[in-house]
This record gives sequence, structure tokens and C-alpha cells, in this order.
Amino acid sequence: MKARLERAMERYGQTVTLASRDGDEAQKIRAFLQPVLKTQAEPPVAVTPLGPVREHRWLYIGRADLEVRTGDRMSCGGVKLVVQETQPVYWQDEAFYWRAILRREKEAAL
Repeated sequence: MKARLERAMERYGQTVTLASRDGDEAQKIRAFLQPVLKTQAEPPVAVTPLGPVREHRWLYIGRADLEVRTGDRMSCGGVKLVVQETQPVYWQDEAFYWRAILRREKEAAL
């Protein structure tokens, strides 16, 4: 079953660049990466001292053998993201895939 999911990622997934929070060399992987759609119950924007800001979250589903950790960075199609939450998803007693919630990376002030 896990091999089928990995083949689907290779065929239908996106190319994602993953950079570890430890500064290891970035690597290109195939994974599913999609924006999380907001529900009507959620406010469309966050209010900050500088005004309203849209906060976009993304869902990552990747290979079981490639651990993704909080603070790791990803980029795909020009979008730079940071891992906020992550956990392995198990099938019986074995990790089936990694699931993570990402947010857009904040740009450094000039």
C-alpha cells in the first residue's frame, strides 16, 4: 500500500525543495502540497498592528522515509513555506506518510 502512495507522489505530486532547519543541503523531493481551504467560520484575514493580513496554510503529504520537522523550510512554485506542525501517519505499526501544516515564510525586513 505504501509503495502505491509513493508511486502516486512521483507521478502526480509536485517537486518540492526541502531544506532542513539544521542547515543541511536542500533536496528536491516529490510530494503533495496544497493550500488549506478556509471554512466560513474562520475570519478571512488576521488583524495585525500594520493592518489586515491573509494567512495561508498549506498541507504537505510526503514519503514515510523522509522525516519532516517543525522549522524545516520548503519551496514550490516560488512559494516559500515553513513547517509549523508535523507528524507521521501510521498504517498498522508502520509509518505510512508524513503530514505537515505549513505557513508562508515571513520575509526579512530590509
